[in-house]
Amino acid sequence: MTARIETVMLEDGVEIVRLITNDANIVVPNSVHGVPVVSLGEGFLRDSHGPGNRNLVIPGSVVRASPDALISTSGLRAINYMGDFETFNTFKWVGSTDCQVNCGDGFSFTFLTGYTMAFPDFDNELLASHQRIYEETVMSRLTNPINLTDENREKYVKYMKSRTVPMAEHAILDNDMNTLRTILDTGMLEESDLKGLLESSVRSGRTTSTSVIMTAIQVLHYKS
Repeated sequence: MTARIETVMLEDGVEIVRLITNDANIVVPNSVHGVPVVSLGEGFLRDSHGPGNRNLVIPGSVVRASPDALISTSGLRAINYMGDFETFNTFKWVGSTDCQVNCGDGFSFTFLTGYTMAFPDFDNELLASHQRIYEETVMSRLTNPINLTDENREKYVKYMKSRTVPMAEHAILDNDMNTLRTILDTGMLEESDLKGLLESSVRSGRTTSTSVIMTAIQVLHYKS
């Protein structure tokens, strides 16, 4: 289906007030009739339905968007914004599905269904909810702490404390170095925890994880 676009003129460019499509790959144009697209209105993709794995591509020329632009939009699993996350953070969109946001400055994070795709809003809402928090989400926030407040970091660390060492032990046994490095990068493990993991790694004959943990211990000594 060819997308149908409804626009209005602003002082600094074009606002797309409505983009009608059921395509899996939705691409916002850089310009309309040679005028740059700078804004997405409140009806931008309202009530837009399509496949369950839709991707939205937004040019960096877009610097404003209504927080209601994605209301009742289904199947949106990825948003690729060519601008920086600082700008995207002002959109304050809420997705109806888990959605991975990638920005032109290298930022990448998977926001969960029903939570604001902005920080610290996402952290505040997630930590205040009574839903189970996925360990992967917490580790992603701790290793990518953009706009993470000290208060929210302490809450995430407290939540993860009892879970981190068992997760690291499983990563060692599974020879899953990506997960192990992510856990170590959170900075939650104390030297006693690292030494315990080192012992488990040596005992299991996992040479790669042994090397990774030894490096983490050396870094911890260097910082202290």
